[in-house]
Amino acid sequence: MQLVDESYDGPTLREIVNGATEAVRLVRCDLREIDLRGVDLTEVHFEECVLDNADLRGAALGGASFSGCRLMGADFEGVGGFGFTISRSNAFAANLIRAPLAHADLSGTRFTEAVLRGADLRSCIFDGCDLSGADLAEAQLEHADLRGAGLGPCDLDRMRALRGAIITTTQAAAIVRDLAGATVL
Repeated sequence: MQLVDESYDGPTLREIVNGATEAVRLVRCDLREIDLRGVDLTEVHFEECVLDNADLRGAALGGASFSGCRLMGADFEGVGGFGFTISRSNAFAANLIRAPLAHADLSGTRFTEAVLRGADLRSCIFDGCDLSGADLAEAQLEHADLRGAGLGPCDLDRMRALRGAIITTTQAAAIVRDLAGATVL
């Protein structure tokens, strides 16, 4: 079922998703400030949708995808389901506390000032992502590929948060420059 260029409120979209007998795909839909707390959004695909300040707390997102979406200030805290993805999206100031994103390709997403505290980001790909000002405290970044990401300024806490991540020597030199004011040749 494909829904294109529509606006929905929480109760209406809940009804559509709960009654669907086939995969749901929303394209260019306006879902600003929608309340989808606890909704089963398994395998729902959002493409170029606006979900600014959407409340997705506790939603089931297994296999869901957000591609080319605006997720500014969206709240994903406590979402369940393994394997949801966010790509080529704007997640400025989004709340992704403890989000289960392991092994996801997050390429092209703006995570500026997003809260990724405690998120499972193991083996994620961050190519073309902006992580400036993102809260990465307690995030699991083992084998996360940050080589193509903008990390922004780095203090000691941020450096500790990057434990296990893959970065370039250029990124490492910028971190040393931020922390010690040293020049790496």
